[in-house]
Amino acid sequence: MKVMEIGIKSLSEGLHGFKEAFMAAQKRHPFKLKKGTYFTSLEAVRNFLTPRRLELLHVIKAESPKSLYELAKLTGRSFPSVARDVAILSQHGLIQLTKHAAAPRKTVQPEVRYDAINLWIGI
Repeated sequence: MKVMEIGIKSLSEGLHGFKEAFMAAQKRHPFKLKKGTYFTSLEAVRNFLTPRRLELLHVIKAESPKSLYELAKLTGRSFPSVARDVAILSQHGLIQLTKHAAAPRKTVQPEVRYDAINLWIGI
């Protein structure tokens, strides 16, 4: 089972990690790149993972639509709103977009490569 990790870090924690990476790169020392999606608060996570976006993730995983237009039809939402939400989810790594040059127009196929989202909150 593939799990997407989402975490909450304070701004100071994020800046500290950036400073460590920058200092290591400046000295040409190896450093481990920390991958993941992080937010500064639980409220920011709630604003990002809205019920409509979670629905898109579920429909993409369950139905495997071949285009954003098909995804909009499956969810009963307008194409522009689906395209906007898919772009946001893609920017944060929750959706992989594949472009196909099918005739008569190009299509973009969304894909979710995770089975679950794990939200961790440090204390």
